[in-house]
Amino acid sequence: MGTASSPGDAAPRPAAGHGAGRRGQAARAVRALLQEHPGWVLLRSRNAAAAVVLLDRNLGASRRRLPVEQLADRIDDDVPELRRAGFELPYSGYFYVSEWIDEGVLVRRRAAPQAGGEPGAETVELSDGALLAIRFVSRLSRPHPAVTPSRLGAVLDGLHRLADEADPDPEARLAALLEQRAALDARIERARRGDSEAVPADVAAERAREILALAGDIPADLARVRTELERTDRELRRRLLESDGSRDTFLDDIYRGVDHLAESEAGRGLVGFRELLRQSEHTAQDDLGRVLDSVHLTPGEASALRRLLPTLQDAADELTDTMGVLRRALQRTVRSGELPAERALRRLIGEAQDAALAAAPDVAPGTELRLTLPLGAVAPRSVGGLAPHNPGGEDAEAPPAAPALPPRPVSLTALRAMARDSEIDVDELRGHVNDVVDRAGRATVGSVLGAHPATQGAASVVGLLTLAEQHGTPTGDREDVSWRSSRGVARRAALPQHQFEEHVP
Repeated sequence: MGTASSPGDAAPRPAAGHGAGRRGQAARAVRALLQEHPGWVLLRSRNAAAAVVLLDRNLGASRRRLPVEQLADRIDDDVPELRRAGFELPYSGYFYVSEWIDEGVLVRRRAAPQAGGEPGAETVELSDGALLAIRFVSRLSRPHPAVTPSRLGAVLDGLHRLADEADPDPEARLAALLEQRAALDARIERARRGDSEAVPADVAAERAREILALAGDIPADLARVRTELERTDRELRRRLLESDGSRDTFLDDIYRGVDHLAESEAGRGLVGFRELLRQSEHTAQDDLGRVLDSVHLTPGEASALRRLLPTLQDAADELTDTMGVLRRALQRTVRSGELPAERALRRLIGEAQDAALAAAPDVAPGTELRLTLPLGAVAPRSVGGLAPHNPGGEDAEAPPAAPALPPRPVSLTALRAMARDSEIDVDELRGHVNDVVDRAGRATVGSVLGAHPATQGAASVVGLLTLAEQHGTPTGDREDVSWRSSRGVARRAALPQHQFEEHVP
């Protein structure tokens, strides 16, 4: 049914579907972030509060990286306190570390080879998304005041500098410089007369906190640069495999040593960051000392300010090393002569995928396919027994191994110490039980721990429980036992009581 319309109604309107399409696309993008972004995954997890505290405590501040086993042990030490506070954390530290790795909250890396050629320990660090999430929670718990003059001043000063330096008119730039010189001359004259005073203590402290707030975003930025460098490296490798190799300028560039990683947006940003840090190192170090001497800050703020430059330098050096390793690995791939074989394998895999897609409409998913593959000369074996070599790994540039040295005698004490790192020392526990039985006529797990410390922490308690179930007699009661973990943290537990009445064989 039609309605009357005025001339104004005749004006064109954007199609409703077009705007709705953009909104739907934006909503789908946000939904993808909700499901995939490590920061959002961390914040919407069931134990988000405990996870943020554990990750910040063990991998925040200057502790940017830890071996997997060490982080799991630290989580195990911290979890009981959170459980007593009412958090439901039923699993071990290693379970949570593995879960965070799978979700992208933690990034797993292999450390550089050791001096003797041994592979480095596997370490984990916070991903850029996890750093953003922890930073977000920190800002929620310790928000800035609603209005800070120093923050507004930084914005206005930056805007004024940008307007002066970006103005294409040389006369305008000259006028701005003359204005700055006049203001500086006036400040110098006031200082000579003794009229100038230092900024008030509260204003100085506020500016220092603004500097720390700005610097707090840099670790997440650097982690994002590393992720972007690795993504760019994967894209470059994909281009290598997809090129035909006949007259490929991109392939020739890499062969000649052109650094496409350094020319990427992330690479240019890293090079500029490192150059500015290098040029400003001595001045910034002197400025830090003067600020710490003259500005009243809390111990935590002073410590964070003192660690600022070393942390940034270490992160920049590490990222530069990463970019160099990726660049050398890419060049090695091109010069090794293995690229044609990899391209042929990629082509065969693509043909197999195309054939599978073509057959999918006619073959049900559960259809049994009788396919016989002839075995080669190499007998099959477990994947766990393979030790693949990664030609692009961080150990690829390691110097050649030194000539083999004649075998040296190894002491029994050293072998025992190595075994204790991975096994429960049952012989030691058996001796502890028998010692208490000899002195008191009987023993329980609690009395053994009271007489002999748990040298392996919880592992010693587990070993005593195993011996008690094998050689002890259950009394039907429970006993409280206590011990100290490998880090010296006091632990307590209530266990079913077993009684040893004779020697454990």
